[in-house]
Amino acid sequence: MAQPRDIDSKLAPTVEEGVERLDEQHIFTTKTLGFLIHPNIPAPSPTAKIADIGTGTGIWLLDVAKSLPPTCQFTGFDATSSSFPESSTIPSNVAFKIQDMYRPFPPSELEAYDIVAVRFTSSGIQRADWIRAVKNLMTLLKPGGWLQWIDSCNFALYNSVPGTSRAACQEIYDGLDSFRAGDDLVLGLMMREGRNLRREETWRGLGLEDVHEDVFSTDRLQEPELRLRDKGTRNIVECFVGCLESLVGVEGSGWTTQRIERLNAEAMKEVDQGVYHTLDQVCIVGRKPAGDGAEKHGGENE
Repeated sequence: MAQPRDIDSKLAPTVEEGVERLDEQHIFTTKTLGFLIHPNIPAPSPTAKIADIGTGTGIWLLDVAKSLPPTCQFTGFDATSSSFPESSTIPSNVAFKIQDMYRPFPPSELEAYDIVAVRFTSSGIQRADWIRAVKNLMTLLKPGGWLQWIDSCNFALYNSVPGTSRAACQEIYDGLDSFRAGDDLVLGLMMREGRNLRREETWRGLGLEDVHEDVFSTDRLQEPELRLRDKGTRNIVECFVGCLESLVGVEGSGWTTQRIERLNAEAMKEVDQGVYHTLDQVCIVGRKPAGDGAEKHGGENE
């Protein structure tokens, strides 16, 4: 996943995410949403080109590639190649490239894609930065192409057994305030919505058409035999702990390795006793108007 640009680098050194955790996140999200490509987006043609932004391990892109004809072309972009799959395992119609989604893309990529998909690129993105990213990603789309953005928000903790504690899990989440800093946050794993954020209106204001937003809660998953609730909660706690580890040594943060290790052990015991989380998984899609060239909605240098 790309390093969030909306967080002060002094507060958020890069956290390299484990391949296994990233792939688990993909599984949980896909099961929650029930799709890889939103059903409002027409079925891709046999020659479609699809881009994945914040591709990480490429698991979403590779799953989509398996579901479509081999004549389609797929490109995964990320700010770092640290999680890219081994080159020997990559199909011939799939490529991975290093690219910051806020920076202008090479001319060869402009108006080249039928679908551009974005997933989990920020812990809490401000509207101005979101607009900047969306405008830049629109330059990748062919006229009539679709943008799909998936991210999370509204983390919450619950007990499933009376009298059990969720204090350690809550302390871990509450310790992430520096990742929620900023005005007018619109989306991201660390943020909670206090009002209608009107994300669809923002996209329409950028010229996108047929804009639609779906919000699914992770408690939609009802497969006890797969222990998805338990595994998903452990996954998200692991993610949060990794973020806290990036604050160790930051002046005034109050976080030490010992404190984090203690809380992590206590949090896992709480999950053992039935504490679980929910997240809202947000998917917003919109179509670039036919005949709308890259020069109309330029990137960062516009």
